[in-house]
Amino acid sequence: CVNKFGSIRHYEKSAKAIAVMNYFLKGTPYIYQGQEIGMTNIKIKDINDYDDVEVHGFYKEYVLEKLDETSIAQIVKNKLSEIETRENIRILYACESGSRAWGISSVDSDYDVRFVFVRPMEDYLRVKNLPDYIDGELNEVYDIIGWDLKKFFYQLLKSNPVIFEWANSPVVYKISPEWKAVKAIMNSYVLLDKMLHHYCGLSRRSSLLEICRNQNDKITQNASSKDVRYSFCNSDNEVSLKKYLYVMRSVLACDWIIKNKTVPPTEFIKLVDNLLPKDLRCLVEQLLVVKAKSLESDKIKRIIQLDIFIESKLNEAIIYSFNEKKENTCEIVDNLLYNIVKN
Repeated sequence: CVNKFGSIRHYEKSAKAIAVMNYFLKGTPYIYQGQEIGMTNIKIKDINDYDDVEVHGFYKEYVLEKLDETSIAQIVKNKLSEIETRENIRILYACESGSRAWGISSVDSDYDVRFVFVRPMEDYLRVKNLPDYIDGELNEVYDIIGWDLKKFFYQLLKSNPVIFEWANSPVVYKISPEWKAVKAIMNSYVLLDKMLHHYCGLSRRSSLLEICRNQNDKITQNASSKDVRYSFCNSDNEVSLKKYLYVMRSVLACDWIIKNKTVPPTEFIKLVDNLLPKDLRCLVEQLLVVKAKSLESDKIKRIIQLDIFIESKLNEAIIYSFNEKKENTCEIVDNLLYNIVKN
């Protein structure tokens, strides 16, 4: 299927390629009714609903018996080495991103591995550009994606908060001497208004469209404070624990940027310890204990104190602005890109 032999992100091309390869094999091709070429894996919430030996094997190995972090790290490093060989690239940096980097993973969370790579010099001199990203692997356990250093620098010029989260991840699988030079220049490209807008947008989308909205409500993604108030007052009593914590993290990131005027830390607990009052901090710490033992789809009862905090901080972030005049230039990253690729 496409999940195993292709790429979900490029479903149509992968499905066609698999079908073509089948016809180039020796012998007479047969197509049976129900042939699975071109199909993708389904996603079912309850493991007991899967009638597949391989899926249950994955679940037993990675969830029930749970490999220790050292074993997982070695598996990831081996996969990264395979990608380097297969794609003829050099990986400068690789880390964990998402819930495991933030410290709010569930027992069935996958491993979101992100890496930054460079190609040989001659690959950058082609008339037709090669892809600036690589889909390393995507399945129920691993989500491995890499960005070309040129793409990474382009996002750095835009002060994309995601790449700062990667760079500050507490879980690092690979780091090169060149990467230290990259990280050394990153803080000079921080645009606080853009970072605040990013986390504010995540907060609004998640709170209004994921954790607060009734199915019958029609609330725009570009929410005003009035929309936020209406949404919190008219939402269901149960909420996805995963989305609840995601909203809290985004709101606290906004609060960090406003108060400290720096890049917020990747780890959720650092935001909690530095920004939340003691009573709310205890509530969130309790939720983190529950989250570590729960599944991604689990729900909890809403907590009014957290709702009030989220609404208040979100409305503050919506109207806040640093009024920055700064614009990032390319000279430094151009030179660094050239020197890294040349070597």
